[in-house]
Amino acid sequence: MPAPAPPWRVVIATTVRLWWQRRNASWRRTQALRLIVSLLVIALVAVSATAIHLAQKQATATQHANRGAERRAGPARSVQDTAALAAAAATRQRAAAWIAAQVGRSVIIACDPAMCTALQQHGVPAANLTPVGPGSGDPLGSGIVVSTMAVRNALGERLTSVYAPVIIATFGTGQSLVQVLATAPDGAAAFAVAEQADLTARRAAGRQLLRNQNVHLSAMAARQLAAGQVDSRLLITLAALARHPVRVTRFGDAGPGVSSDVPLRDMAIRSAGPRYLQSVLAFLRAQRAPLLARTAVNRTGETTIVHIEFTAPSPTGLLMKT
Repeated sequence: MPAPAPPWRVVIATTVRLWWQRRNASWRRTQALRLIVSLLVIALVAVSATAIHLAQKQATATQHANRGAERRAGPARSVQDTAALAAAAATRQRAAAWIAAQVGRSVIIACDPAMCTALQQHGVPAANLTPVGPGSGDPLGSGIVVSTMAVRNALGERLTSVYAPVIIATFGTGQSLVQVLATAPDGAAAFAVAEQADLTARRAAGRQLLRNQNVHLSAMAARQLAAGQVDSRLLITLAALARHPVRVTRFGDAGPGVSSDVPLRDMAIRSAGPRYLQSVLAFLRAQRAPLLARTAVNRTGETTIVHIEFTAPSPTGLLMKT
């Protein structure tokens, strides 16, 4: 026989109990899920906050480090800039002193304003100075150009390729470099032709003097004479002095960093006695430009040396005119 059906109150009670169990389990799962999500959100927020805090802290530290570096570098840069300016000023002064002593007083000098001021401080007349700067035009009307950073920036490559191809003195290095350049009045190409012709004439004159029995030279001086390295004004002067015996101890030049093809403008001769010395000095001081030389006498014991020096730059073509 089939089992009797349970009473309705049992059925209802069982149904309610099962429904409650399912609902309670679902609620627990939902609560657990919500708890897990909440915990994940809290953890994510904490991690994000920590990351943001660390990033801000790192950025602040970097800013402080950069500011500290800038504060430390600021004085260093200031010291470097001051040192660079002082070096440039000192180089200008050395160059100005050399130009005032070595360049002829009638020579027009092209220079930047700062260099022109330094030259005036050393006694160069303002009338002999031509300022060079942006838009100032070419310096071909001058006899020399003082090449500084400002002049090089203003004239560019044309400074040495067109206007002034020959270095007669160099001072300093880098941005404080100052070079004294001889101007090519008719351009660099014409100057090269004239200089080559002058070199040929100097060599020929030197060979003639080497054959003169009144001219006595040191071994180095003889080689310089034969190579055409001696300024034409010295060659003309030496030929005039060679009417009597003359002893040349050396040829030289006072230009630091001078180009190798620039003629030597200085000669030292040994005096044979007081009368000879008076005669030589009288002759030298009676000359007129461009053959008027600067003279100085140096006595060491019984030896008397006469120094004969011509100013820069060396002219070309004088030997062809004599």
